[in-house]
Amino acid sequence: MWCLLLVLLSANENVSAPKVLHRVEARYTREARANGIQGTVLIEVAVDETGKPGDVSVLSPIGFGLDSRAMDAVRQWTFQAGTKNGKPVRSVTTVEVKFRIFRRRFDPAAEDRRLSFNLAVDAIQRKKRSEETLETIRKLAQQKYVPAMYLYGELLEAGDGVEQDRNAALRLIFEAAQKAYPSAMFDIGRMTMEGRRVKKDPEKGLELVRNAAILGNRRAQFFLGMAYQSGYGVPQDAERAHQNFRLCAAVGETSCQVRLAKLLLENSSREERDFLQAIAWLELAAEDRNDEARLMLDQEQTALTPKQISWVEKLKAQLVQKP
Repeated sequence: MWCLLLVLLSANENVSAPKVLHRVEARYTREARANGIQGTVLIEVAVDETGKPGDVSVLSPIGFGLDSRAMDAVRQWTFQAGTKNGKPVRSVTTVEVKFRIFRRRFDPAAEDRRLSFNLAVDAIQRKKRSEETLETIRKLAQQKYVPAMYLYGELLEAGDGVEQDRNAALRLIFEAAQKAYPSAMFDIGRMTMEGRRVKKDPEKGLELVRNAAILGNRRAQFFLGMAYQSGYGVPQDAERAHQNFRLCAAVGETSCQVRLAKLLLENSSREERDFLQAIAWLELAAEDRNDEARLMLDQEQTALTPKQISWVEKLKAQLVQKP
């Protein structure tokens, strides 16, 4: 397995692009290797006047821990600084980190679609979208690229930057759900459970939501956690609520971390390890600026012993999924 790294362009007008003088190879994660993951991580990196990389961010991710590996590698590169009027200046450039597996088939057309979509999403998230951004999403949806089908469906539903067409939106989202796109499965599942714009079928809707949760959709996991906790549409089941909140809490969803902590704290038969785990979840959420977690910690942390504080720190490192 190997990776190629290529500087694409400088983002600063009238500034020459930095040049790579020394690069460190990014390595596959065990998870990515086991799943045969290939693709390109597109990274934006700021390079200072001395050629040292600074801020690094992912524009188009792959997942499976490869994004972090790519960023770690780029942070160790040495550049020749970009120049303006012959003088070294701080500049921003975009680089590719390409992950390929020797002798394994790779589809460049599919990778181009993925990259185009991720760049369009990045532009939307940065509030820098343009007509070109929306056209990219529309064309990808026409090409049956499933994430774009779902996103364009959402835009049509809201009339966000495009003429509102709720019927076309529903068709796109429904088709994305049929192709097992988790976000679409969750949306259609909720609608089917409640009979909104589709025939009501609570069992079928719940099954779609469950499948979306299994495929990693955080909204579905949180919804099921709340449903099992309250008995909404399903029998009350504290253990299943715990399981679903645990799934989204482990990937950093602070609302799930707080709900999970509450379940642990409210358990009348809780043991010390349950209490410490609750504190660990609250600290993780508070570190991610969750105000409710901070308020709860103010009430629960005061009686912790130094030994318990040490245990909480160890738990925090174990509870969240590492890239």
